[in-house]
Amino acid sequence: MDDRSLLGDVPLGRLNGYCVLVVDDDEEIRTFLATLLTDEGAAVLEAADGEEALATADRARPDLITLDLSMPGRDGIETFCDLRENPATEEIPVCIITGYPEYRTLIYDRPVAPPEGFIDKPCDPEHVVRTIRRILGLGSRKQARATDEATTS
Repeated sequence: MDDRSLLGDVPLGRLNGYCVLVVDDDEEIRTFLATLLTDEGAAVLEAADGEEALATADRARPDLITLDLSMPGRDGIETFCDLRENPATEEIPVCIITGYPEYRTLIYDRPVAPPEGFIDKPCDPEHVVRTIRRILGLGSRKQARATDEATTS
């Protein structure tokens, strides 16, 4: 069963119709990102570690994954490489969100496709939304508002 069917109705918003998997071992960060993305209309799935992230991504096939790098057990770097090496998940865009910007070189030095986005913590909510919209190929907020207004008129 696709996890998206368990999410129920998704409120209208700029990310309406998109499913994002938020991966972070810090519950406060997961809650912050989940709330931010839900407020933007996205359906959100959460994972607290790399193993859970891999299983959820394989099962639910989200449209995008936000991934922390510093996690206990299977860290985000290993998880990222596993996502890229799995044919079922290799095409899912990944946005790294980490408090360790120096880890950026560890990701880009891997023999896999680089992440589609990289955000340093602490992160500005507007920057997170803009980055995710860019990765998903969506227009600017101005374009989103114009589209929302056109569809509600």
